[in-house]
Amino acid sequence: MTGPDADVLARAYRIAVRDLRACYNPDGIVAGRLHFNAYWARDGFWACLGALALGDADQVRAHLDTFVRFQRPSGEVPVRIEFLGHTFGHYHTRRVHPRALFRAGTLFADPLDPTALFIIAARAYAAATGDLAFCGRFQTPMDRAVAWLAARDRDGDGLVESGYLAGWMDSVLKKDKIFYLNVVYLEGLRACAEVNDWLGRVPQATQMRRRAERVARRLREVFWTGEYFADWVHAGRRGGFSSDGHVLAILWGIADAGETARILDVIRRRGLEADTPLRTCDPPYRPWQIFPFYYLAGIPDYHSTLVWPWLGILHAVNKARLGLREQAVADLARIGGWFVTGGAVAEVYEPDGRPVARRFFQAEVPFAWHAGLYVYALHALGLAPLPAGASGAAP
Repeated sequence: MTGPDADVLARAYRIAVRDLRACYNPDGIVAGRLHFNAYWARDGFWACLGALALGDADQVRAHLDTFVRFQRPSGEVPVRIEFLGHTFGHYHTRRVHPRALFRAGTLFADPLDPTALFIIAARAYAAATGDLAFCGRFQTPMDRAVAWLAARDRDGDGLVESGYLAGWMDSVLKKDKIFYLNVVYLEGLRACAEVNDWLGRVPQATQMRRRAERVARRLREVFWTGEYFADWVHAGRRGGFSSDGHVLAILWGIADAGETARILDVIRRRGLEADTPLRTCDPPYRPWQIFPFYYLAGIPDYHSTLVWPWLGILHAVNKARLGLREQAVADLARIGGWFVTGGAVAEVYEPDGRPVARRFFQAEVPFAWHAGLYVYALHALGLAPLPAGASGAAP
């Protein structure tokens, strides 16, 4: 590939690789180096995809082993693990022992997606390395994780229910049945089935697939509106359109061809990718749906109208798989241009592509989640530049 987009992609890729590896620690991948200098489950598990694309499998194994070590007997995985050298503003504290935290914002219990992403990341590692010894060690933690997730199905209908701030949008007050969380739960079940296959545990794999099939059916029955999947369902009411669950449902093949076409049409008609690679939601969340702390921090728009590149990055991967490669490359170049202009991969951006910098909040830099997924996407699309001195096709 040649031209302006190729130059931007190559430069952005080098920045993403640098920033991802800047977040490597001996025991895993930290979320960042400014505010989030700790092992955050979501951030690290997504970043693992980029690390695997780079061949840094040892780093991924270390990250997974760290979360295995701090998993509760119930199967729940920490939201984050703090460690020596944790940073709080400009003050550096020293902790003698790592500390695992299981609550969102230290207040709200039982975030669900860290535990499901734990299984998904382990499958990705095992698929990339063929490390059956790790799979054997992971068997018990995986079984515990699935059991804990299944117990979140409080009404026995096949879908998990949650309290407030149980997903990655930990500024938005929504609860009960959330589409994004159930998509990640479904893929966690599928990942568990595959790992069981590799371990020769055929009955367990079959059981997980049957459970996953039931969740898939219930997703359509409960969330499908005829055009898209509702963001949430609670007390007979439904939320609007949220990009997170849709991007992942398409990425993982949970949405069928007809559903995918309708979802993409909604994104196009509503202009959700017109001014940014992909807006987070439509309509924006109401003021009373935002956790009050975010007003105090000056970022009530944190998960509503600010831009999170991971959504646009995976949306581009989906487009490429659907034959819309030109659009996919353009989206990745636009995101990459933000990285190049800022000289780093940041956590969250203003709609015009500037990293968020407000009186009481500055976006994390570097940010492993976005850096890792950008590396993953360029490898997945064959756009990653060759190392200096190499020849042949891109990986």
